[in-house]
Amino acid sequence: MTKMLKILLLPLITVSLFADSWQLSSVFKDYGLPRDDGHGIHGVVVAPDGNIWVAMNGATAQDSISHTFTAQDGSDSSGYVHTRPIHVFTPDGEHASYSPIRYVGSEANGDLDTLTYSGKGMCLDHEGHILYTTNELYRFNYMTGEMVHRVAVPFDDAGSLSSLTGPSVDEDGNVYLSWVGGADRPVVKISPDFVTQTTVADAGVNYNRITLVSPDAGHIFLGSTWNGIGVTKLEANLLGTAYTRVDTIGNVAGTMTASDGSDSSVTYTLWAETAAWNNGVLWAGETDPAWSSHPLAGSWIGLDPVTGAIIDTIGIGQTVTAADDASALAATGVTCNPRGLARSSDGLTLYLADYSTNVIQVWTNANPATVSIDEETEASIIAKGYALHQAYPNPFNPSTKIDYEVGSIGNVKIDIYNLKGELVNTIVNGWHNLGSHNVTWNGKDSKEMQVPSGTYIYRLTSAGVAFSKTVTFVK
Repeated sequence: MTKMLKILLLPLITVSLFADSWQLSSVFKDYGLPRDDGHGIHGVVVAPDGNIWVAMNGATAQDSISHTFTAQDGSDSSGYVHTRPIHVFTPDGEHASYSPIRYVGSEANGDLDTLTYSGKGMCLDHEGHILYTTNELYRFNYMTGEMVHRVAVPFDDAGSLSSLTGPSVDEDGNVYLSWVGGADRPVVKISPDFVTQTTVADAGVNYNRITLVSPDAGHIFLGSTWNGIGVTKLEANLLGTAYTRVDTIGNVAGTMTASDGSDSSVTYTLWAETAAWNNGVLWAGETDPAWSSHPLAGSWIGLDPVTGAIIDTIGIGQTVTAADDASALAATGVTCNPRGLARSSDGLTLYLADYSTNVIQVWTNANPATVSIDEETEASIIAKGYALHQAYPNPFNPSTKIDYEVGSIGNVKIDIYNLKGELVNTIVNGWHNLGSHNVTWNGKDSKEMQVPSGTYIYRLTSAGVAFSKTVTFVK
């Protein structure tokens, strides 16, 4: 029997004082496919125009195309080619005009090709276009779906290719990659124009599906599956030309009680199938509970990238078999085998893709955990000491009281917005000492006019942190 893991629960309790829980809002896309480890969703991003791009790992019957095959003797036979297209959906869930993307290049340029290799991951580049990996690296124009760059990324001097990890970019547009079978293969940086490939670490991690660089390129984080070892953290040298291993995060210590009553220490390692950034938090997708003994297996785990502490979670981690109703389970918040996280521009909405349920869920949080870095100490700041409470009464008329806590001496603003994102009023704007404060909003705008009935967002900003909640005014 395994005892409760105190080392895990303490940081979660601390953060819950200052941040809200993620809530399942809806199911954006349900492919309606039973679990099959040969195929599944393997990446998702939200483009600047709001369209949702999806990478698929394996071929399915619905993505096969008819083809005439010619044998060596000249005879023809009919058959099918199993493609692995990219799917692009509008915000209302319909295919974009250029989706699915099955072909790249053009006959005119002599580079027409079919996407038949498994999709391994995707991310946005520094200009909002789509980076996509198979055993090669692609760039697609997010507005048209056209391929604009393609490059082979060899792992040795012989030009050998193999499945790449999911990509990531730094703030200068450099792309960072390694290989799924990466223990004896390097971690590389590709220039924004796809011209230069540079080795930045001699060896990656075996069975790794993601190479995640920090925006400032100071650190690289590598996942690990199949006997996972946690998220490996690499740190750049002063010139940013080479990285060395400095830490492994996401693992938790616990106590195992034997049948004779004796206790022994045990470490439960994180099997990170994927990872992505949101508001400074490193989100790692922990694999299926059938494979991993980590107490948060099957769910999304939010990590402080500096300390390695677990500061947030999303999803109900649960094994989903081929016999289960994956659609019904996903609709209740079950996550099984996370493989992709995409964020809205404000980070308050996440699209979570699952390999085993073949579902993309939408999760929302008006006040999520955030991590920023103190430039002087390089320590993380997790909105410590700040809180924004639910306005009371809610709904209200004629006024409502908002309680809040301030964790750093300085200026604090509380703005009221309508659901169109338009500023209605600023009800707090001034210097604050540490501690508890409150303000009353009388339901009026900046011109002292009564606002219409409806829901409004009140947002606190101070010292680089921000929190939002909603309140409803009724006449």
